[in-house]
Amino acid sequence: MRIISIGDLVTDFYYKNGKLIGVNGGMTSHNIVLNISKMNLQTAVYGVCGDDMLGDIAIRSLKDIGVNIDHIKIIKDLKTRCFHVSYDEDHGNLVFKSKKRCPLCNQKQWYDESNIDVDDILKNINREDILVFDNLNDRNQQIIDHCSNRKMLDLGQYFELEHYSDDEIIKKIRDKFDIINLNERVEKYLKGRYSVETLEEIYDILNPKMIIVTRGKKGSDFVFDRITIRKKLLNPESELDPTGAGDAFFSVFISEYIKNNYIIDRDFIDKTFEKATKLTKKVVKKLGARGHIQSLYKVKKIKNICTCQDFELYKRKQIKRCNININNLEVRIINAINSKAYEKIKSIDLSNAKNCIFIGSGGSYAGANLSSKIINQLYGINTISLLPRDVYYRNNSQVDQLFLFTYSGTTNDLIEGTSLIDNNKKYVITKGEIQKVVTKTGIPRNNVITYRTNTNKGKERGFLSFEGALAPASLFLKLYFERKNIDGCEQFIKGSINYWKTYFLTYFKNNKKILSHFLQKGSNFNIFTGDYTESAAIDLESKIIESGIYHCLVHEKKNFSHGRFINYEHLNEKKNIYFKQRTTSSYESKLLNYLNNGSNIIIESRYDGILCEYDLLVASQYLIYYISNYLDIDISKPTYSEAAMKIYFYKGNL
Repeated sequence: MRIISIGDLVTDFYYKNGKLIGVNGGMTSHNIVLNISKMNLQTAVYGVCGDDMLGDIAIRSLKDIGVNIDHIKIIKDLKTRCFHVSYDEDHGNLVFKSKKRCPLCNQKQWYDESNIDVDDILKNINREDILVFDNLNDRNQQIIDHCSNRKMLDLGQYFELEHYSDDEIIKKIRDKFDIINLNERVEKYLKGRYSVETLEEIYDILNPKMIIVTRGKKGSDFVFDRITIRKKLLNPESELDPTGAGDAFFSVFISEYIKNNYIIDRDFIDKTFEKATKLTKKVVKKLGARGHIQSLYKVKKIKNICTCQDFELYKRKQIKRCNININNLEVRIINAINSKAYEKIKSIDLSNAKNCIFIGSGGSYAGANLSSKIINQLYGINTISLLPRDVYYRNNSQVDQLFLFTYSGTTNDLIEGTSLIDNNKKYVITKGEIQKVVTKTGIPRNNVITYRTNTNKGKERGFLSFEGALAPASLFLKLYFERKNIDGCEQFIKGSINYWKTYFLTYFKNNKKILSHFLQKGSNFNIFTGDYTESAAIDLESKIIESGIYHCLVHEKKNFSHGRFINYEHLNEKKNIYFKQRTTSSYESKLLNYLNNGSNIIIESRYDGILCEYDLLVASQYLIYYISNYLDIDISKPTYSEAAMKIYFYKGNL
């Protein structure tokens, strides 16, 4: 399921006090899906633009945020639509103006007739896709009338309706949309057009599931099932720029409507209005409809013509998500172990427990694995770490407690995988908000253990999780230190982080020739694990596979001797990543000697046992990070297909 915006692309020019300050993509429906793309939903734009710089900007602005652009058609010799937004200071306040003509040269670059290919769009949308429109032009209307998809309409202008009779307008809109979003201008026009006095009467005429009327700082009105709810905006934010606030507001309602299984009631409106106004307060603090999501693209004038006719783009330095995540890692981990989450873990009574399962998927599985080993060491309990589907198909009648490791707190696989087990036996280790987890999972509030704090709210974005793997394991490591009467858990964590950060910085600097051969794209790696190195191997394998740049096969060191060497000896290139603790066993010496005929990266901890297990999990984070730096890519933002996202977002039974 995708949320798809349909329509010709637009590039917006932004001016302040008569000077061009930057450009960005525009158009209401595209702004809406751009906001939704930040809400963990799959989005796409089906539209057209010209083969000019303006078209390039419009497309790039969507792609940079993760909106799928595969169905945008570029038309040769077409000039992409552009809009001009000006801000002029008047006694300290910014006065906002928008128009289709450039304020500098008075040139207009706008075509009225849409160029979208109706047949192509109808052919390439799926039944479950949700379509977003911001006007009812003839080509949009053909799509609206010829598909049965759920549809959303943001109607911010009424001038096009003036060309139609009353009955024609009803035919265009009635029973066609789940939610219609209006502003006060359009509401007033429709009331006058149909000689009615109330919004409820407009609702009866158009018959959507819900009508929203946004009233700026006054709040919003909602009508559904002939019930009217009026919401006041409390403590409105002082506005720098109102542009895009309505788009963002509507985007939240669309997103939450989907997540609420398309159910609209008072509770839904109350909760969603709160979320939507929270977002709009961020929007109005920034210049531009997308200022809260992305900065304006900076441009410079070329030739002796107005910039709106031709320009060069300043290359914006790409900020890598994995850089942000790794740079914040130490602070986030230390905040986690000093949060209330630790006290809740410490208070769990395991004195009579005999069997515990630790569950995670993706990066969280590594943290679950290490934590299970710590509890086994401390209490002698039979512990096992499993993936969610493995839990679902077991007989769990003798299991005393389950620990669910999930960064968001609401991972569907974990909920489904443990759905047959009493919620009172479950503990959730997360950075999610407690109430969201309780609502989604039904697990008791006291059993939700979150390391989210007022000073540690920020969450990692992207496919690779650093904090999500390490923070939960760090909470259990602190328990290990305390129960074993070892001082200095925080110093140990900081020392491990700083050691591996420095180690790999030096290693990658001093071994460029070896690495140039080892780190070739598409390489096949053998990862060797065993002797308190399993969590690191799980984590590294997950990160390598999720980055999409290498293939790898994990070998338990002794199991390798039972015939797995046969495949190894037939490999054209033998590239090995070998995790080991400080102490080297006699078997390991023989294995390392055997592997000397290949290319090896040996990652050796300064510790043995549980401390080694944790130390190497830290090492895994920095190894993959420095690999990404070496390749100059952001491995937190891999490329993937729309088909892949269908299984990623799957929410059904396992």
